[in-house]
Amino acid sequence: GLFYETVGSSAFTFPKENGRTYHAYQEGKYLMPNDEKEQDRMDMIYHSISLMFEGKLFFAPVKNPQRIADMATGTGIWAMDVGDQYKAAEVIGIDLSPIQPNWVPPNVQFRVDDIDKDWMFEHPLDLIHSRISSGLAIRDWPRYLAECYKALKPGGWVEAQEFSVSMGCEDDSLPPNSMIKRWHEEANRTFTAAGCDLRFEGETLRKQMIEAGFVNCEVREYRWPMGPWHEEQRLKDAGAFAMMSMLTDMEAISLASMTRYGGWQMDELKVFLKSVKKEWRMKSIKAYWPLYVVYGQKPEERT
Repeated sequence: GLFYETVGSSAFTFPKENGRTYHAYQEGKYLMPNDEKEQDRMDMIYHSISLMFEGKLFFAPVKNPQRIADMATGTGIWAMDVGDQYKAAEVIGIDLSPIQPNWVPPNVQFRVDDIDKDWMFEHPLDLIHSRISSGLAIRDWPRYLAECYKALKPGGWVEAQEFSVSMGCEDDSLPPNSMIKRWHEEANRTFTAAGCDLRFEGETLRKQMIEAGFVNCEVREYRWPMGPWHEEQRLKDAGAFAMMSMLTDMEAISLASMTRYGGWQMDELKVFLKSVKKEWRMKSIKAYWPLYVVYGQKPEERT
């Protein structure tokens, strides 16, 4: 089993702002809501990335994992999928909010905790996984990697699946005064002001893994379509889910950061977001995000 701080009922009383609810545990720390609309958005992102990775849950060459941790598990969907796939493994999902379902595979458990604090795992882990956490749940990668190194057994793996909020375009289909481009600039400006860097570089993390003592560190890079423009059906569907997640709840990503840190008024922000969404629906724009998988191994003990 794992030893973690258990949190009282106060973790379930979520604070409200701009009509949205946010995490109660470590209140104000995490800029994204945790209500049902946001949970739907997280699940769409999950399906989109599953299509990008062709259903593969992780890429690190872990042999028969016994203990797996999913950091910043969100709705817990990855933890449950990995628990289904590796029925003999013990899976633990950690998040700031208890928003995971009650019905879970018997080998999966969830804990409310802050991964920025010192970790206390009773037994060493074979795999530590995180997805779409950079700049949000994980702001200090060197510190996070040091904690991973301590928590892993020799020969265990850490894997991060992250994207960068910096858009690329396959061609010149982006309008000159692109609203999507402006939204990315605003998101980066305001999240950075809040102490969260949403731009991510796979090679940078690989180097940080090496500095933290990991070996066999690898980076895989993908172009994650931001809409259903790709010819290949799998990538077209991945883009459709990604676009739906943005259109369903662009407010989730924008409200807290842009009103708290960007000087936006609520009414002008809503008008701006409406024009961003209108452009996002244009199938002619071949925009994408860089998506990375970075993994590394704690060295085996020498015998």
